[in-house]
Amino acid sequence: MKQLLVRLAYNLLLLPGLIFACYRLYWPKAGKQPFGRRWREHFGISRAVKSPEIWLHAVSVGEVIGCVALVKALKARHPDWQILLTTTTATGAQEVHKRLGDQVVHRYAPFDCWPCIWLFLQRHHPQQLWIMETELWLNWLSLCRKRQIPVKLINARLSARSTQRYQQFATFAQLLFTRLSWIGAQYPTDAQNFIAVGAAPEIVEVTGSIKYDLHLDPARIQAARSQRYQLFGQRPVVIAASTHAGEDQIMLDIAAKLRVSQPALLLILVPRHPERFTEVGELLGAQVRWVSRSDKTSIPANTQVYLGDTMGELMDLFAMSDVAIMGGSFAGIGGHNYLEPAALGVPCVSGPSDFNFGQISAQLQQTGALYLSEQHEQLVSQMAKWLSDPQAYQQASAGALSAVQANQGATARSLNALLT
Repeated sequence: MKQLLVRLAYNLLLLPGLIFACYRLYWPKAGKQPFGRRWREHFGISRAVKSPEIWLHAVSVGEVIGCVALVKALKARHPDWQILLTTTTATGAQEVHKRLGDQVVHRYAPFDCWPCIWLFLQRHHPQQLWIMETELWLNWLSLCRKRQIPVKLINARLSARSTQRYQQFATFAQLLFTRLSWIGAQYPTDAQNFIAVGAAPEIVEVTGSIKYDLHLDPARIQAARSQRYQLFGQRPVVIAASTHAGEDQIMLDIAAKLRVSQPALLLILVPRHPERFTEVGELLGAQVRWVSRSDKTSIPANTQVYLGDTMGELMDLFAMSDVAIMGGSFAGIGGHNYLEPAALGVPCVSGPSDFNFGQISAQLQQTGALYLSEQHEQLVSQMAKWLSDPQAYQQASAGALSAVQANQGATARSLNALLT
């Protein structure tokens, strides 16, 4: 009875949630990727993919990047398998087409309303559902269970904060986690947290983080590094990546303080969301001399900020940089993935909020490749040391590469378990 009431309450709350989701997804903003006529796919109305062996869900850009190595490994083992890859966002869809092309069939994921997911399953009939990380929706899981479609979590993580929230709503958590067939947890702490919220211990396995298995194109990285010197010359370059509202000014202030010891410094500023490109450009125009990447123009020697206002080029911009400042860590939202700069040997500094990447953060701090502080002056001091001391920089760069290499192999472990 209690579970029935929880399911009823959940579905009643879906209506205002759906309205909000539609606003977030479809309301036009400058720089926002449109859905075009494909918006219907969110409601389960899409061209059928005939009985795909795998339905793989990756909600947006970060999850898509994380699953690239997995998809390539799966296609190498089973080249004839049909993979239906869904995203929620249009930017995620763009990344799928760019990185995976015709290796997968892309559709937008249905909203978690019974009619939407029922229509989706009726059209596609997937044999399994694999979900990247922890994007769990009750009606998805319920209808998949009804149709005997196994649901498996890949690269799953569950923070202490999320664990506490699930424990406060234990009946709802039980409805979610008892409908899973397998959970590939990133770390032992994640595995313990999944069990604590109701997952059966026998379905939980520690596989590591597949984000360490980055698929880097050496030719593309080399081209980006060559382009750096064509655009910026010998100037020291710091990238502030994946910034959120309120963080851009922080990055400008940090760069201004760093120019005291590094007067030639160039800051590459990359907002997390494309709809903020125009807003950030206006902020820059009021304070600094700047050029945007989308203009594809030469960079005058007195340029202070290079705005990364293009999509799918963050790895190129990391490759052009000496040091990275990770956004999301100053806005209290838990930070973003350090592994992309680390895989290129680029050391990082960060604000104090990086709970979304706690294990990765600890490993990179251990090797000297990452420095965290809530004091901006301390971050400036650390970056100044790296930029002025080649030996210190080399040690940090080597530490970043060693941390990444020591933790690779999760893709193969996950795939072996998924196909068992």
